[in-house]
Amino acid sequence: MATAREPSVIPSTTPAATTSAATTPADAPALATLYGDGHTDGLAAARIDVIGLERSAPNAVTARFRISADRDEVRLEGFHAGQLAGDTPYDYIQAASGFYLLDDPRFSVYYPMKKDNAEVRARCLCSYSGPLAKATPGSPALMWATYQVPPETTSLAVGFDSAGLTAPLPISPAGTGPRLDGEPDAAAIAAAFPLTVPLATRSTATTTSVTESDQQVELALNTDVLFAFDKATLTARARKTLQRVAERVRTEAQGDVRVVGHTDDVGDDAYNMDLSLRRAKAVQKALTGLVGPTPLQVEGKGETEPAVAATSDAARARNRRVEVTFQRLPKPAGAPRTPVPTPSSTATATATGTVPTATGLRELTGLKADLQELRRISDRTLIATVTFRHAGGGGKVSLERGAWDADVDQQAGIYGYKLDFFWLALADAAHTRYFPLTTPGRLDVPRHCVCSTTVLKSLGAGEQIRMFVLMTAPPADVTSVDVNLFGFTPMHGVPITG
Repeated sequence: MATAREPSVIPSTTPAATTSAATTPADAPALATLYGDGHTDGLAAARIDVIGLERSAPNAVTARFRISADRDEVRLEGFHAGQLAGDTPYDYIQAASGFYLLDDPRFSVYYPMKKDNAEVRARCLCSYSGPLAKATPGSPALMWATYQVPPETTSLAVGFDSAGLTAPLPISPAGTGPRLDGEPDAAAIAAAFPLTVPLATRSTATTTSVTESDQQVELALNTDVLFAFDKATLTARARKTLQRVAERVRTEAQGDVRVVGHTDDVGDDAYNMDLSLRRAKAVQKALTGLVGPTPLQVEGKGETEPAVAATSDAARARNRRVEVTFQRLPKPAGAPRTPVPTPSSTATATATGTVPTATGLRELTGLKADLQELRRISDRTLIATVTFRHAGGGGKVSLERGAWDADVDQQAGIYGYKLDFFWLALADAAHTRYFPLTTPGRLDVPRHCVCSTTVLKSLGAGEQIRMFVLMTAPPADVTSVDVNLFGFTPMHGVPITG
């Protein structure tokens, strides 16, 4: 079994804008380089060079990739979209559909445009490789994909779920790099259909859980803080929480604000429905006095829409909540964007220079998890990269078991889709937890993350695989966190780089 490399981002010394049109794609300098995840699935030996990120139309960008085999042959069909953050609409043989672009300032992920306006089995506007196509040592393969990207976007990070994510790369003007065979012209781009997935951050504190995208904010207020047991009268300590909510409503909300009460599953259904409505009305009344004329719509859901489909004390506590949801005011044109720092390192290490390691528990016994990087991308996004290795004896261990571990139920932080690698949470000194970025949606509906997938991934003795997930970033003044990887021992005081 070959050793997996650390996640690598290798900036080119030659800017894209200075690349000569006479340069052949095989010789084009790399803007950044990623490596295969080290698993024995035909991608382990892959070196992925991003050799172009070019504005191919006013609202489109074409990315170009050079796939090299450092060791064994690499199957090109392995670069299709196994699972996207939200859906998998492509024909499975559309090979380059697995590459995506992260636009952090707009908090969106762009997947290759579709040639067909279809929900499933659409052809993507990307390179096609037959099922037998391969890259072999000394004979690299070239691939491309075209994405709808707003004209005002000037840089993008490039990712692939079996390799990780580059630092943001500048978009070059049209005609500054060598074109690859089959790249679309303006007419083909105009006839294609975009696939853009918005993202949402998720964090949980003692009093409030927050889910927010650029379009919507959902504040889930802990009713154990707002109310006494089985009561609908606000407590004295509820005032500070509601003042913070009111401030956000006054400064960010547009249109109606929804106030919805929820209970846990203990007790009579009808009683819980009534209790949830009375609690929602109490919050509505208090907020009305703090936010003025903003319309507040009130509703009770009882136990019908749990935040967590589990019955532990921690899960039930999270289900007892009043949600305040509103659409955000659009950002003014020309508003300053959060700068995206350039990473100083692609590996996280402690002061002693060692990589933090966790040990597998229960069904994950025999595995070790090395935290290769915990790198801040912006004020709201960071990337966590983990190498899982089978360090013990015994048979194969399925990575999917981590998503079903008892820790998930206790921490109540996983969101729906069990085959994504998002069974991880960060915690700061104030005990606020930060969870993976996901697609927006109600708490009771499965969502997806921008991450590796665990489907069909298992490790035998001596094997290893590297996986990554984009996380909600703590505030900038938080420089270290505890890392809780479900099914593993915790990692304490891990520094955040970048």
